[in-house]
This record gives sequence, C-alpha cells and structure tokens, in this order.
Amino acid sequence: MTKYAQEHYLAFGFPKAPSRKTIRRRFLSLPKYIHWLLPQIMLQCQELDYQQFRCSWGFVDKSVFRALGGIWHKKHSRLGIVPHSSIDTDASWSKSAYHGWRFGYGLHLICLQNRFPVAAWVSTASDKDYSWMDKLIQGLKDTIGIVVGDAGYQSLKVIQNLYENYGILLQTPKVFTTYVKRPFVKWYNAMIQLAVAQCLYRHRRPSIEPLFSLIKQLFDLQGEKQLPYKGIDKVAAFLMIGPLTVQLMMRDNFIHHRDWANTQAFLNAFK
Repeated sequence: MTKYAQEHYLAFGFPKAPSRKTIRRRFLSLPKYIHWLLPQIMLQCQELDYQQFRCSWGFVDKSVFRALGGIWHKKHSRLGIVPHSSIDTDASWSKSAYHGWRFGYGLHLICLQNRFPVAAWVSTASDKDYSWMDKLIQGLKDTIGIVVGDAGYQSLKVIQNLYENYGILLQTPKVFTTYVKRPFVKWYNAMIQLAVAQCLYRHRRPSIEPLFSLIKQLFDLQGEKQLPYKGIDKVAAFLMIGPLTVQLMMRDNFIHHRDWANTQAFLNAFK
C-alpha cells in the first residue's frame, strides 16, 4: 500500500504521499468506518433505484477464512502453548457443514436478495453466528424489517431482543422446542411456518452464498488459501474491504447496465 501510494498519490488529490505509519493507522481504523459506511452507500443507491436497493428484508450468514500460518491445535491453545511462531493466536476454530473444521476468522454479512451487501463485521471464527447480530443491524435499524438466517442464528435471547428493541424479525428455519408456552415463542413458531416465511427462507442460500464466493474471487481467497495478515486488527481491516469493494462494484455495474457480478470492468479500471 505504501508503494502504491507513493506512485499514485496525486491521483487522489494528496499534496504528498502518506507515510507508512499514516497508512497503517488508517488501515487499522477501517473496520469501524466501513461498518458505518456500508448502510450509507445503500441509502445513496436507493436514490438511484429504490426498488432495486430497498432493504425491507435481508439475508445473514458467516463465512470462515483460514488464518495465516500454522494451525493452533485445541490441546495446545487450552494450555496456552504456542508450538510455532507462525501461529496466529488471535484466530480460533469453527466447524461448518461444508468445510468441516477451520482455524481462522469469521466474516459476518447481511445482503439483499440481489446479493448487494449492506452490513458486515469480522470476528474470530469460534464466535457464534448470532453473537454479532446487534452490531450488524446498527446501521439498518430504521430500514430493515426481516433478516433471514440459517440454524446458526437460532437464539431465543437474540431473536427476542432484536424484535422487541428494534422491531426487526430474525427468521430462522427451525421452531423452538423449549419455552413453547411463552406468547413470543408461540407467535414466532407460527410465523416461521407460514408459506411466505418459508418462501423467503428459500431465497437465503442463492443470495448470501454467492456473495461470499464473489468476495473470495476478488481477493484470491478461494478454497484453502490463507489470509494475508495475522491478528484480528489487520484481518478485520482486510476482510471488511471485501464487502465495500463489492458494493462499489455492483453500484458501478448497475449505473452502466452491466451484470451486477461482473468483475472484469471493475478490475480493468485499476490496470
């Protein structure tokens, strides 16, 4: 980044190239800024075409990215033993139905049905899918009504909190089998079994999963490739750039009447 800034700083209107220290400081401050910026860009896009960018409902998921360096086995991490200096001790383990166990970090995303990202956050991989929902919806509280997630978001405490405090319904595919006599649980179980709710859930996978694939393609993180940084601060800054990049790319593609997932025109602009 320092080398790029030294060669292109005039194109950004800078009087001189920023120092490496300045770039590092601003790079590490990106997560909070991008978290605020994503909903703002969505609102600007709604001014272009409200129907295409409306945020009445969205889809949420987490994808785990492999940490840079060696694997920190659980037996060692529990004892605080770091057998190799390459191990990223901020990373942790998570298991998915598709990839099995992975040691790394989780990128949490909310997107619209057309795969347009509107919220993001980064955590260590072991954090529960639902644990960052309150953070994710902070910039969407006044716009979104329903967020659809998979079984990993099945938390009565989180679901009830979002609904009662923000009026946002976190819809999951499973009914609750405990506390079934509570009025809220009765209402929720009946609601998610409605035909319209089940239809909405079927749109989740075709919406959110291709978005993760697009981010991995743009940042060369497909398959078992590792992240380029170690430590939660640097990894969070790097991964948060992913949904922001896709947002800007999709906005540009929409304006120029291209397929929203077209990466070629966007990449060509940087050559």
